[in-house]
Amino acid sequence: MAETARKTLCTFCGVVDQVTIDGGGRVKATGSLGVCVKGAHYFQKHLSADTTEVARFTSPLLRTPYGWEQISWDYAIDMVADTVLADRQEFGRDALACYGVGQMTLESLWVAKKFFQGHLGTNNICSNAEQCLANNAGGHELVFGNEGPFACYDDYRSADAIFFYGHNPAINHPTVFQRYVRRNRDAVKVVIDPRRTATVEKLQADNPDNIHLPIRSGSDVLLNLLFARHLLDRHAVDRDYISRAVDRDSVDAFLRMVADGPFSLDEVLPRITPAGMPFEEMHSRVLRACLLWESDRVVTTSSVGINQTVGSSGVASILNLHLLTGQLGAPGRGHVRLAGQSNASAELAMGYSGRLLPFRMRLSDPKHRGRMAELWKLPAWKINPAQGLPVASFATSERLRTIFVFGTNPARNFPNLAQWRERMMDLCVIYVDSYYNPEMLEYADIVLPCRTKHETSGIFLNGERRLQYMESIDEPPFEAWSDVRIVSAVARRIAERLDGAEPPDVTELSADQLDDLVARGNRDLSARALDEEFDYPVDEYGEVLSEPVWEEIRTASRGFYNEFADGDGRPISLADIRSGEGVQWGGERRYVRTDPDDEVSFPGVFAADRHRARFHLPPAERLIPFSERNDREFVLITGRGGMGSRSHRRDVAMFNSATATGESLWPRANSVYVNPADADRLGVTTAQQVRLTNDIGSLICPAELSADVPAGHLYLTFHPDRAGTHPNLLTSSEECDPHTWQPLLKDTQVDLECLAP
Repeated sequence: MAETARKTLCTFCGVVDQVTIDGGGRVKATGSLGVCVKGAHYFQKHLSADTTEVARFTSPLLRTPYGWEQISWDYAIDMVADTVLADRQEFGRDALACYGVGQMTLESLWVAKKFFQGHLGTNNICSNAEQCLANNAGGHELVFGNEGPFACYDDYRSADAIFFYGHNPAINHPTVFQRYVRRNRDAVKVVIDPRRTATVEKLQADNPDNIHLPIRSGSDVLLNLLFARHLLDRHAVDRDYISRAVDRDSVDAFLRMVADGPFSLDEVLPRITPAGMPFEEMHSRVLRACLLWESDRVVTTSSVGINQTVGSSGVASILNLHLLTGQLGAPGRGHVRLAGQSNASAELAMGYSGRLLPFRMRLSDPKHRGRMAELWKLPAWKINPAQGLPVASFATSERLRTIFVFGTNPARNFPNLAQWRERMMDLCVIYVDSYYNPEMLEYADIVLPCRTKHETSGIFLNGERRLQYMESIDEPPFEAWSDVRIVSAVARRIAERLDGAEPPDVTELSADQLDDLVARGNRDLSARALDEEFDYPVDEYGEVLSEPVWEEIRTASRGFYNEFADGDGRPISLADIRSGEGVQWGGERRYVRTDPDDEVSFPGVFAADRHRARFHLPPAERLIPFSERNDREFVLITGRGGMGSRSHRRDVAMFNSATATGESLWPRANSVYVNPADADRLGVTTAQQVRLTNDIGSLICPAELSADVPAGHLYLTFHPDRAGTHPNLLTSSEECDPHTWQPLLKDTQVDLECLAP
C-alpha cells in the first residue's frame, strides 16, 4: 500500500513555502513559490534516515571529567533547573543568557521569551536575527515607527524596476528569484553589490540592459543620496504624497541636506567607483539607475549585505526614496524583506534583543514594562528595567555564567570569534540542537536533543508577514523534544524546586530589594506562576500543542502594530494559518491609500499611536566608503558561497544546511578571492597560501583569483569548511548599529600576506 503524501513547510530560508513529500519520498512544491535544491536535498536525505547517517544527538548528554555521559531526560532537566537556580542565586539575574535561532517556531520564541525575560528576569536574550536582520527592522522603525514590512513578494511581478541592495537572491532565495523576479521580463533589475554575483550573471544573461553597480563597500547611503538628489533636480518627487504623509520638519531637513550636500553625480561618482573600473562605464550605469527611480512602479529589496554594512541607516536611506516618490502601498511599489532564516521576522516581532520586549516595546519605558507584565500575568516589578547585553558584547562581558543556545552554532557565527570561544570555556553552555556538532561539543556542558524540522510542528512568519504552519511529518526514532517542551519542562522543574515558595505580595520593589530576594534563595520566583503558566496541553507524545500557545500570542498582540489579524481586521486563528498558504497579518500590503486626498499616518509600537513618517538623516560616518578610512590594505567582503558558476549549485545546497548535511560534505578549505590586479601587485597565485590579518586576529587559507571581486576588496565565504577558515576570526564586535546593536561585520579591514610554498 502506497504511503500517504505528507504536507509541511520548507524552512531553509526566510521565504518559507509549502511542500509535499509523496509516497515515494519525492519532494514536490505545492505552494506558489516552489522548493529549491537545499530544501529538496534536506528532505530526501533526512526523512526516516538512520541517525548514524545524519549525525543526530540521540539522548541528553552531560560533560563529566571522564568525557560525555548519556543521561535521562529527567536527570537532564534536573541538572538544568539546578544550574539556573544556583547561578541566579549566586551571581544574579543577569548571569543567565538565551541565544536563539531564526528557525525556532513562533511558539518556541514566545515561550522562551516569557520564561527567561518574564519569570527569570534576564534581558540577555538575543538571537541570530540580531546579527543578520535586525537592521532591516531598525530602518523601518527609523522611518515609519514600526518594524513591520509593508510589501509582498507578488510586488516583484508588477514592478517596472527592481533594486537589490547587497542581496544575492539567485543563491540565497532562488525560488523567489526564479518564480517572481526573473519572470517579470519587462522590469529592469539593478544589483547594487561590490561583487559580480550569480544574481548579476543570471540577470544580465536574461537581459543585458539589467544593471550591476559594483560600488565600493560602505557607500550604499551615499548612492541613495545621489538618487535623491537626481529626483529632486528632475522634479520627480511626489510632493503631494510627502505633504500628506511625512513629518514637515524632517521634510525640510532632508530636502535641505540633499540639495545642499555633495551628492550630485559628479561629486559622488568618484567616491563610489571601484578601483580599476572605467569611470565612464560607472557613470553610464549610475545615470541609468537614477532614471529608473522615475519609473511608475519601483520595488527594492535589501538583505544581510546592507544590514551588516551600513546598518539601519542604510535600510532607512532606501525607505527615504520610497517616501520621496510615493512608492508604497500599491502593487509593484514597496520594499520587500528577504531574510536568511525562516523565522527571523518572528524573532524581530518577539523582541529578541537585550533592550526590547515582545512587540518591540522598550525596556526603558515603564509603561511598556507594565503592559508586558500584565500580558504575562506578572507583577510589574518582575520585568527587569536594566538593558541586557548586545550579542556583540557576550565575548567581553563578565556578567554571564550560563547561556542557553538553541539550534545554532556560536562557536562559528559570533564576531570576535577567538575571544568568544575563549569566553565560552568559562561558561556553562546548555546546548539545544538536533544535529551532532563537533564544534559546539568543545564548549557545551549539557546537550539536549531537540526535534528537527520535519519532526516539529509550529508557526513560521516569513518576510511578507505570512503566517504558515509547519506540520510534523515524522517522529524521531529516539526521544527528542521540541524547544517549547524543553523550556516548559525546565520552568516547571524549577517550580518543583521552589516547593511552593511565593514572592512577597507587593506592587513595587527597588532594584536592591529585588537583588536581595534573588540572593536569598531565588525568593522573587513564584512556584505557582511557573507551574501554571508553562503547563500547556500536550499531545500523545508529550509535545506542547500549538493552539493554546498561539491563542496566548494572538491575544497578547491586540493593540500592537503587528496585531495578528487579517486585512479585514479579523483575528487570525490557527485554522487560518494551517489552511492553504496561511495568512498575512495586516493583509497583502500595508500603508494602502484608499483615498488619495486623505492624510496618511503610520502606527508606532501601538496601533493607535498614529504619526507621520520621518525622513531619516544619516549620520556622517555612514557617508564614508570604507576604503576612504581604511588603514589597512583591503576591505573584507563576506557572504554565502564561493565565486564562479561551478560553485553555484553547491552553494545553494549548503546554504543554511551545512550542519544537517554533515561535515563530510564540507570543502577542505575555503578560499579567499582576490582581484587579479591586486594579486599581480602582491605576487599572489592561484591556490597559494596567504595570511589575512587585522587587530582582531588572523587566518591562513588558499587564494583564488577572480575579477568578480573589485580591486581593494577580498571575499571570503561564511560556509563551514574542515580547515576552520572563518571570517569571524577577523570580524569585530565593537562596530555596532546604534539603533539595533547589530554588529556591522562587513566593515572589516585586513592585510594580506603571501606565504612561502
